[in-house]
Amino acid sequence: MMDAPRDYYELRLYRCVPGRLPDLHHRMGYELPHLFERHGVSRPLAYWDGHAGALGPLYCYMLKWHSLDERFRTFGGFYGDPEWLAQRDASNCGEPMIDRFDLMLLRPSPHWEALKTPGEPQPVGGIHELRLQQLSTRDAAEAGRVLAEVDLPYLRDRGATLLGLFMVWYGWKTPQAVILQAWPDLETREAALWEMETDPALQAVRKAERDRHGGPLLGIADTHLMRPAPYGVARHNLAPQP
Repeated sequence: MMDAPRDYYELRLYRCVPGRLPDLHHRMGYELPHLFERHGVSRPLAYWDGHAGALGPLYCYMLKWHSLDERFRTFGGFYGDPEWLAQRDASNCGEPMIDRFDLMLLRPSPHWEALKTPGEPQPVGGIHELRLQQLSTRDAAEAGRVLAEVDLPYLRDRGATLLGLFMVWYGWKTPQAVILQAWPDLETREAALWEMETDPALQAVRKAERDRHGGPLLGIADTHLMRPAPYGVARHNLAPQP
């Protein structure tokens, strides 16, 4: 089903204090679910951790909201809950678990629908990749189209499974696309990226883009390789958890 125009996705990125990632897993997977449910925070669509990327050791999860009013209302209740405050202090054990926290509010890309995996959604294993793709400020719409119609199908044909495609509404540098995709293993990913870098036909496409737009449409990308957490493995098309 196509997302309603008002839907927002929230990606929450935590850089953990070294050695505290298991504690954060316990908090998120086993201590917080009943508090989220109490305040109407929908079950996160997926949880991950990762060590390859600028924010490692990284922990992140994704939520879906029908409106920003829903988000502010439910999180307002959660953060004011005395049980959460007591639980947070107890599990911190005198030292915060989090070194840095980043929040991104996303809207579904208009191109995502055409790239979704057909059929009944199932958990997607393997190595998951979070890619924060800078888009050209000259023509962000065209850059988003090229990403969806050229790059992502190219990677899909070489083993990638697209989980989600978004545009940043609030958060890090804009214009920026956020891509979540899964690979069966690191070898498949490395082979696909090498082929992408050396493919003469794709190199010709990139040159034509630079000639036409005065520079590349797709800029620098920050990439994080992640492992799905067992208590919330992402499903096809980021479908809700059962």
